[in-house]
Amino acid sequence: MCVLLVVGMGCGGGENVITGFGNSGNQLGAHALWASVAHELAEHEATPAVTDEDVRRSYGVVRQHALDGELEAALVMLKLAEEQREREEP
Repeated sequence: MCVLLVVGMGCGGGENVITGFGNSGNQLGAHALWASVAHELAEHEATPAVTDEDVRRSYGVVRQHALDGELEAALVMLKLAEEQREREEP
């Protein structure tokens, strides 16, 4: 078995991250980094639970940044809209 963790810097400051254990559950891209951090935080008992209010406030911040023209926030909002519309389709 092998543990795979590769972090590289792409052009323009982009991050390329591959995480996984052996050949199962490998993740590729910036999402892998965020998922890894979230997983590590969730493992610690001292990390407070994320409440519905926390999620609403975080959404509000991302939404406002998107409306202000921040590209990454706008991409998050577009992805969210795509996910929501997929669930609405019969």
